[in-house]
Amino acid sequence: MILRSTIAGIAVVLVAAWGITGLARQGASQTEPKVAALVAALSSPDESIREQAATALGSVKSDQSVAALIGAVTRETGRVQRAAAASLGAIGDPRAIEPLAGALKGSPWYVREEAARALGRIRSNAAIKPLVAALGDGNGQVRQSAGAALVAHGEAAVQAVAVALDAPGDVVRWQAAWVLGHVEAPGVVELLLGALERGDPMVRLESAVGLARIGTGSDALAGGLARLLTNRDPAVREDAAWVLGKLGSPRAAAPLVATLSDPEAGWMAATALGVLGAPSAATPLAGALESTSARTRRAAAWAMNRLRATGSIPVLRRALDDADPEVRYWAAEALRGIGTAEAARAGAAARPTRWDREARRCAPPRSSAVIKSGTVTDGGRSYRLYPETLDARPDIPSPLTAADGTELVVAITWNNKYGIVPVTLEAKSRQCDADGDDFPTLARTGLHSEVELDRTRTIMGRSVGEIADLGRPGRLSDDGFLSVGEDIVSILQADNRIVTALGLTHPDLARPLFHIINMMQTDIDLGRWNMAEHRWRNITAVLSHGRTVKLVAGDSKGGQLSIFADGIEGSSWVEITGDLTAQERAFLKKRYGRLDADAMDALVRSLTRIRTGEIQPHYVTWYGFHEGKTPWRTAPITIAFVFGLRTLEQIEAAFPGRLYEVMMARFAGAGPGAGQ
Repeated sequence: MILRSTIAGIAVVLVAAWGITGLARQGASQTEPKVAALVAALSSPDESIREQAATALGSVKSDQSVAALIGAVTRETGRVQRAAAASLGAIGDPRAIEPLAGALKGSPWYVREEAARALGRIRSNAAIKPLVAALGDGNGQVRQSAGAALVAHGEAAVQAVAVALDAPGDVVRWQAAWVLGHVEAPGVVELLLGALERGDPMVRLESAVGLARIGTGSDALAGGLARLLTNRDPAVREDAAWVLGKLGSPRAAAPLVATLSDPEAGWMAATALGVLGAPSAATPLAGALESTSARTRRAAAWAMNRLRATGSIPVLRRALDDADPEVRYWAAEALRGIGTAEAARAGAAARPTRWDREARRCAPPRSSAVIKSGTVTDGGRSYRLYPETLDARPDIPSPLTAADGTELVVAITWNNKYGIVPVTLEAKSRQCDADGDDFPTLARTGLHSEVELDRTRTIMGRSVGEIADLGRPGRLSDDGFLSVGEDIVSILQADNRIVTALGLTHPDLARPLFHIINMMQTDIDLGRWNMAEHRWRNITAVLSHGRTVKLVAGDSKGGQLSIFADGIEGSSWVEITGDLTAQERAFLKKRYGRLDADAMDALVRSLTRIRTGEIQPHYVTWYGFHEGKTPWRTAPITIAFVFGLRTLEQIEAAFPGRLYEVMMARFAGAGPGAGQ
């Protein structure tokens, strides 16, 4: 008799010799001995061997392998149970449905997640019921996997998911709407229209996004949405108008025009007409430009800029004197875009606004400094570039952009030497990108348009509801990207107003963070990263606009995924601190003497500490997203102060008497990190 440990050893040898792919290619008669060895290996006392065996069995579709894997899913826990669930999904045998449904109850979350995926791969209606139940799982990853699995079942899952639209718990209802919005099947449009009409905020949003996704060009859907434009709930009317603009149906124009006079949803109807691009809307939009509501006037001007009708010139000229700067901006843009000499003259005479600029993501203003043969020369002084170091601080600005576009900063090393480090933002690393599809004004100017933010329902193809769900603490990260109760659009709006008040742009604030990330990469490439301790020990500070910014950084063992569908990942963390001078402390004490000691300490910490990684500067420049109330928030005011982009006096002038309240609104503290 062969001992079980010996058989387990044979199994490992077989996997190594033939490989999983090779094993799957063997004929049934040839694989039987190998399957027998792998089945025996499932009884090994070594968990790693059992996990390998469970994984290998997923490449062999046989009664023996299915039975063994069902046994493993039923009796195992942890990694082996997860591997067995994945293999049963790969085989796709309906006999696995009941044990996989059992694994959805009481197993660790990562096993439940894999069990849900597996049930999505088994094409049997019997798999649908346990997946619908899993939409109410307490773990977000499990809910998402169950939702994706139901989408994979397609039309067969629609009716069961529809029942979940009325289930207790708003997360379950939202997840059900998400599933329906990803399935093109008869009856789905009617279900989503009904869900939108019921007005549950999360369900309404996801239903609108789903309708826009699956209903493009649908005249029948346009009729149903037109009916919702008379709903009692203004939020329902807004979302119905948003979807109508996305459909591209000629039938959408008339009901949207009729909604322009709606005091609560008229602004969304205006933007929808702009998206629709209906020439017949030019005259009614001109009327909306005379509204008493600034929100409606902004939306109408935004839409008229998209239409650029020559007959709109007189009303656009009047809008150049509007009290709202965004109305003036869009009116001027429309006039300049119309193309006639009259319109061009009017647009050229418009008053400047905050958006009359270009976001210089990868092209900051250059100096006369010259780089040649590893040396930078500025003002007649020459210095060797990093990795060479200097004993004395070089007499050059930091940061500095040379005549050839190379960006440089002065860094301080662990042994108090100075290095002039090239830190140029790189297009190949996507440091120059922005989400111009969702936020064209941000991409062009570095600041959001209020109109574009107001109408945001999706970012990078994901609904803002899904992004918020992924961003909650304990979802894609322990700390989260926004706290419970926060929504992403409100965060974008609030931070955009802060950045605007500072007289800066989002790329201005991302640049110094990218500089640090690029310094870290330079030292990694030079082998100056302590791999054993997972720490950056070589550079300890950087000089920025006359301030010394202290740095502590390291890498984590795992990767951090992005909440947006943008492919960004992170694996490092950076703690950034900047000390207050005695004068700055005195200034705060004078202006905010009402604060007790704890509150003053919190204010100082919020102003002087930042935790970040590779993901955060991308978020800032791509979306204007500085994160919500989490320890990883890259607060605009903190970046501006720590890196010397604005003095404390300038910051106080932007928020007179309100600095404490502004900072505390999303301050969650900061401490040593090991990944988000």
